[in-house]
Amino acid sequence: MKEREFKALYNDFGRKLYNFILWLTQNRSASDDILQNVFIKVWNCYKAPSNSDEQQKWLFAIARNASLDYFRKTARISRTCTRFRQEYYSPAIDPDASFTWQELGNLEEKEQSILYLHIKIGYTYKEIADILSLNESQVRVKAFRALKKLRNCLEKKEI
Repeated sequence: MKEREFKALYNDFGRKLYNFILWLTQNRSASDDILQNVFIKVWNCYKAPSNSDEQQKWLFAIARNASLDYFRKTARISRTCTRFRQEYYSPAIDPDASFTWQELGNLEEKEQSILYLHIKIGYTYKEIADILSLNESQVRVKAFRALKKLRNCLEKKEI
């Protein structure tokens, strides 16, 4: 990979990847390390996808796998996202927040990832299926169930 291509990838996607990793790990230091590992893998890669959409899907898949590796190494794989921290995605910091992101902590890890990638990043279900190594119908079902759980939780709290 050429230095110019690498810098472009980092500038275009570094912040989004960092936010995604931080959301998964809830640990700033670990997120820094994981992001560094992601871009080391990218640097060592022979050839990155050529178009921007494919690059983004490819990078998010690498970031997700690197995050899972982190949890395996630290023996914290049981539940990677126990709660979505308010300090990272509060309305003051994230004006696009349309509901309480803290409620995501009540969902399974894959459900959280699907909603994050769909709502925050704007991926289609097909793109999410590619990133998470699922088929599109599984992603749709998990998204439907996750949204239903969120809706029920928010109704109970009368939000």
